[in-house]
Amino acid sequence: MRQKCLAVVSLGSLALTAHAQSGVTLYGRIDNGIRYESGLPTGRLFSAASGDWGCSWFGLRGSEELGGGSRAIFNLEGQLDTMTGASEGALFGRHATVGMSSDRLGTFKVGNLGAGELSQDSWPVDPQMMQRYSIETLVRARNWASASNGFEYESPTWGGFALKGQYDLTNNTSWNSASSATGQGRSDGIEMRYQFANGGARVIYDEVRGANGSFDDVYAHSRSLLAAGLYAVGPVRVYAGYQHLSASSATDASVGLAQGTQPAGVSAPTQVDHEWLGAAWRVTAAAGITAAIYHANANHGNGSATLYTLGGTYGVSKRTFLYAEMAYVHNSATSNIGLSDGPYGNNNYDPATQTASNTNPDYGHGQAGAFVGIMTAF
Repeated sequence: MRQKCLAVVSLGSLALTAHAQSGVTLYGRIDNGIRYESGLPTGRLFSAASGDWGCSWFGLRGSEELGGGSRAIFNLEGQLDTMTGASEGALFGRHATVGMSSDRLGTFKVGNLGAGELSQDSWPVDPQMMQRYSIETLVRARNWASASNGFEYESPTWGGFALKGQYDLTNNTSWNSASSATGQGRSDGIEMRYQFANGGARVIYDEVRGANGSFDDVYAHSRSLLAAGLYAVGPVRVYAGYQHLSASSATDASVGLAQGTQPAGVSAPTQVDHEWLGAAWRVTAAAGITAAIYHANANHGNGSATLYTLGGTYGVSKRTFLYAEMAYVHNSATSNIGLSDGPYGNNNYDPATQTASNTNPDYGHGQAGAFVGIMTAF
C-alpha cells in the first residue's frame, strides 16, 4: 500500500510540473439520474441512467504559446458510464487530436475527431440541446455520427461568419471503403455559422459512408443537410430547423432486415425529412424551461413520427444543475421510431420468451418517457 501511495504522489508531482510548463487542463462532467419509459416491446422500464441530459466524460486539453497569436494545441477525451464506472468505447474515443491554432489564420486539428464529427455541431440549434429526447431521436441517432483518422480546419470569425471543414480517411487502398483496421468508410463535411446579437444560424452538410463505401443506411451511412437557427426575444429563445437525409444505396439487406419482417409495402427508406420548432425560456437566473416538437417523414412507405418534449433545468451552483425532461413519440401506421435510438426495423418481439431484438415500439404505436438527474462539471 505504501508503494502505491508513493506512486500516486510521484504521478501527481509530474502532473503539476506538466501543468506549469504547458498549460494542461483536466476537465470533465458527470451526469447521473433515473429514467422511466413505457411502450417498449417487452413492457415498461424504470432504470438508473448515465448521460440522459448529456454524456459523462473526462479529458485533458492543453496549449503551448508559440508567439504571434499562435499556439500548439491538443485534446484527449473519453466517455464514461458513470452509473457503472465503465468506459464507453475507446479510452479517448471522443477526441484525440493535436494541431495548431492562430488568432489570424484559424485552427487546424488532426487525429481522432470522434464526437467532433460535424453532425454533432447541430446541438446549439436544438431546443433540447441533444438530450436523450431531442433532435437525434427521430433520425435514430444520425446526429451522433463520429469519425477517426480525421483532419479539421476552422476559420476565425469574420463579421459573425465562421467556416469549418472535415475530412476523414479510411486508411484503405480503396478510397471510399473501410480497411479491416478501421471499419470506417470515408466521411467529410462542411459547416457555415453566422452569429448576430440576438441569435444565430448554421448550415451543416456531411457525408458518412458505410464500410463498403456507399450510402447504404439513411440513419447511419448517409448524406445529411441541416439548416437551422435561433432568435432571442428577451428571456425566450425560439428555434427552428430542417434536416434532409439521403442514402441512395439503402436496401432491406443493407440495413440488416430479414425478408417479410416489415409491414406490407414498406422497404428500407432512402430519404428522410426532419423538421423541428421549439423554445427555451430563462425563467430566472437559475431556472429554465424548454419545449419542442420534432417531425420526421421517411419514404418507401415508412410513414411519419412526431416527438413532443418538455424539459427544465435548475442551477444549484455555477458547476452543478438538476434537470428533467419528458417526451412522447407518436408513430403513423408504418412507423416504429422509439425514444431510445433503436435501429431501423421490426422489434421481433417473442411473447413466449418475452424478448425483443431492439426497443422499437410496434408499428403504429408510440412510446412515452421521462427522466430526472443531476450533472456537475469540473
